[in-house]
Formats: sequence, C-alpha cells, structure tokens
Amino acid sequence: MAHKKAKASAVRRLHRSFGAGASLFLMFMVLSGLTINHSNGLGLDQRHVTQPLLLGWYGLGGPENINSFQTAEHWLSFAGSQLYLNAAPVSTISNGIGAVSMGGMIVVAGSDELLLLDGEGSLIERLSANAIGAGPIESIGLLEGQTVTVKSMGQLWLADAELLSWSPSPDSAEAPVWSLPQPTPDTLRQTISRQYRGEGLSIERVLLDFHSGRIFGPVGVLVYDLLALAVGFLAVSGLVFWSRGRRNSKRKN
Repeated sequence: MAHKKAKASAVRRLHRSFGAGASLFLMFMVLSGLTINHSNGLGLDQRHVTQPLLLGWYGLGGPENINSFQTAEHWLSFAGSQLYLNAAPVSTISNGIGAVSMGGMIVVAGSDELLLLDGEGSLIERLSANAIGAGPIESIGLLEGQTVTVKSMGQLWLADAELLSWSPSPDSAEAPVWSLPQPTPDTLRQTISRQYRGEGLSIERVLLDFHSGRIFGPVGVLVYDLLALAVGFLAVSGLVFWSRGRRNSKRKN
C-alpha cells in the first residue's frame, strides 16, 4: 500500500513539473497557431523579414551586384532580376541595362524587353524587343532630352511621343544621351541588400518554422516532439488522477 502511494506521489510530482514547462509550450503553440491561421488576413505572407540576424540564420545572402541608374527624379537599381525604384521593389526584369524618364513615365530597359512605369513605379506595360522591331537591346537613352532611343545590333530605334511605335534612326540624327550606371549610394545599397535578402523569407514562413520547430533544425523538431509527448503525459496522468479521485470520493460517500 505504501509502495502504491509513493508511486502515485512520484507521478504527481512529474505531473506538476511537466505542467509548468508544458504550459509555456502550449501557450506558444496556441498563439502561433492563431496567428498562422489568420496570416493571410494579417498580410504576413506578403511581409518579409529584414532583420540581418534572422536572415543569416536562414543562410540568405545579399545580391552579388547592384547596378544603379539615375534619372531626373529617381534611382533605378537592378539586383539580380529584381528592379527597385529608389529603395522599393517594383518589378522584375532580366539583364537590366538602363532607365530613362520622359513625360512622367519611366522606361526601363533589359536585354530583351522594356518596362513602362508610372512615376510611382507601377507597371504600365511590358514591351518585348521583338515588338519594337529590335533585337537584343544594348543601351537606352534620350535623344534631344525627349525621344526614347534604344540601341540594338548597332542600330538606333526611336520611339514616338506615346511610345506606341518605333522607327530606325536616320543616319543624320544626333547622338542620344545614354543611360549609364552610377555608383550606388551607400544607404541605398544597404537598404536594397536587406530587402533583397528578405524577399524570399516571409513572416508567415518564419512563424510556420517556429510552430513546427523546423527553424532549429532536426534538434528543434525532436525537442518539439518530446514536448508534445510531455503534453500527452499530462493529459493521461490528469485523467488518471481525476478517475482515482472520483472513485475515492464515491467510497467515502
């Protein structure tokens, strides 16, 4: 009889010890689970991590190169295939080679397409190099400060005022002012690098990894499994104590 009481007392002590630690774990799981369940409504799938420590934990590095071009009012920067207007990501483009502004619009050139953006960076249209009659685009510039000009395979192509049609430049035309890369300001480079690293890591992804323990690797998953077993032990031992207490109460009555 004494042995059974000692055993029951030991189980109760384990129940209390596990309960203290597991309660924190359960609170974390409840809060993270609720947040994940409403992540779309909170926009967490569209918001990205910018903290260097967390980005480094995931092994996300910055872009190899940032090429920047300055127009009259803006900085246009290329980091990989991502295009930035000042420090804000606005679109994607392959092999960015320059940008010019004209009449409130921004024309960005890649090797095989042009992007037309409004002054806020919203995409208006994409034009392939083939659509304007040119081959691979080598340069973009302005002729007399108002005519968008691209160079392709040694030939200059001039756009009309609405950028709807293009025609070969006559041999007598003046040389355009080409868009040339400029040194990226340090503050702009740092901001773009942080954003570039975080674009592949949403807050929703981090929450999911915390919730499952994957953020800590295989060891984290194992620890979470042990904590889950501890919660199961609490549930079972709690039912046992409740059942025994109920039987003892009936006997006394």
